[in-house]
Parts: sequence; structure tokens; C-alpha cells
Amino acid sequence: MPVTTHRARDYLEMEWPAYLTAFHTAVPQTQTDFLKAQGYVRFADLLAHIAVWWEEALGIMTAVVEGREFERKKYNFDEFNAAAVARFKDVSEADVIAFFEDLRQKLIGFLRAHPNAVEEHRRVGVWFYSVVIHHAAEHSFAASRFLVLDWLKNDWAEYLEDFTGLAPERQQKFLEKQGFPRFRDIVAHIVAWWGESRKAIKGVTANPAYKHPSIDVDAFNADVVERYGKIDEAQLYQDFESSRLELIALVE
Repeated sequence: MPVTTHRARDYLEMEWPAYLTAFHTAVPQTQTDFLKAQGYVRFADLLAHIAVWWEEALGIMTAVVEGREFERKKYNFDEFNAAAVARFKDVSEADVIAFFEDLRQKLIGFLRAHPNAVEEHRRVGVWFYSVVIHHAAEHSFAASRFLVLDWLKNDWAEYLEDFTGLAPERQQKFLEKQGFPRFRDIVAHIVAWWGESRKAIKGVTANPAYKHPSIDVDAFNADVVERYGKIDEAQLYQDFESSRLELIALVE
């Protein structure tokens, strides 16, 4: 979970403003499909959800850096999210956007006023990662160049280390949730799909009419696990890193 002041500011100053533009310049059907997939009726409802979490985080983070006590909450996320939408149900999209923008500027102001807070206070870093960085991926309207490069250079860069740093029981729970018996099988799965993505991207950039061959996903995944199961684990992890760097170079 890499998070720094610089990374948090980049999201607030670059990705989130572009987020609004990306949605509003999309065709109506694409907007409708996106909101349905996200579980919201209006774009204003989604923005309210995001901005209210920002508001919550800002209050807690300010208390942390000022050394003040604050209420420790055990969040029921469904209830919190529903309350955020209900709070703005009669508010126009323009006013919700104004609220969203006000919170975005306040978070930027917080980082300027406390330039070392993300690195010095774990709770501040966790909140920024959760509501500013992770939220952008969770509610992503499109795979922006910014998001792709950011995740390749940060989260994916620490993916192997993050897993090995987990306690054994947490590793097992993660594997069960992912549906793989071994971590190396997950890594093989990722490396193989990254390889397919590079082929597809290069094909499209060379010829816009390019059609990537259809893939039987289950068969592909099973074959990958079997094929990569025969190579040394250290080599597999080296292939993961090489593939990550190739994707970065491709985007850049």
C-alpha cells in the first residue's frame, strides 16, 4: 500500500479533476451503463459518496496532526454510503460537484499545510490511500493513462513483497478468496494476462482494425498455472517484474 504526499497530491490535482471530465464527455449510454455497474442512479450520488468520505477523512486527519482526540468509529459501509446519498438526494448535480470540488481543494490544502503528515502518521496515510487513491480505482470510469502508470509504478511494484509480508493465516485467506492454491499460481496468472495485453495493445496501435483472438478464459488460466508450474519460482517472480517494466515502457 505505497502512499506518499506526492502521490496523494497527484491524484487530487490530476486524476480527480479528469474524472469529472471523462464522465461528462462520454455518450449518455456509456454514462448510464457505468452508473448501473457502480450501483448509483445519478452521477451526483456517486460524487456525494466520494466527497462525504473525503469530508470524514479530513476531519479525522486534521485531529491526528493536531494531536486532538476524535471519535473512533467502527464503520458500517453500507449504512455510511446510504446516508451520504440520502444527504444529497435533493441537491442538484451542480451543487454536489461544488461540494466535491470544495473537499478536493481542502484536501490539497491539508497536504500543503502538513507536507509530512502522510509519511509521519500511519492513520493519515491509510485514509489518503483509502479515500483518494483506492477510491479512484474502485470508481474508475476509464483506465486513464495516469491510473495505469500509477498502479504499475506503485501498487504492482510492491505486490510480491506485500503478500510475503502477510502473516501465514492472512496469506491463506487471500489465496482462498482468489481461488488459487498457491501464490505463485496467482503471479503466473497475472504475468500471462499482462503478456496478452501487450500483444493486444501493440496490435491495436499498429492497426486500429486489429482484433485479438478470442480466449477461453478458464482454459487459458488452467494452462498458465500448469505451464508456469514447471519453472523456478525465482524465475517466475523475475518474469513478473520484467513484464511490469515492459508495460510501463509501453504506456510511456
